[in-house]
Amino acid sequence: MDNKVIKALRDIVREELIKRNSVEVEGLGRFEMTHRKQHQKKMEDGQVLMMPPRNLVTFSPEKKAV
Repeated sequence: MDNKVIKALRDIVREELIKRNSVEVEGLGRFEMTHRKQHQKKMEDGQVLMMPPRNLVTFSPEKKAV
């Protein structure tokens, strides 16, 4: 694929995710923005940390029809 096409696709996906829209690319999969709430995480040494809320980009690959 041409480098310009990849950059344009990246920019479109980024813009739509910022708007909280999901993006589905035929033959590839779906990109979505998910929100993770604040939570506690226990470390190996027993220390408990409070993890801040954040937004994550998730990707679900398209299922291939056999």
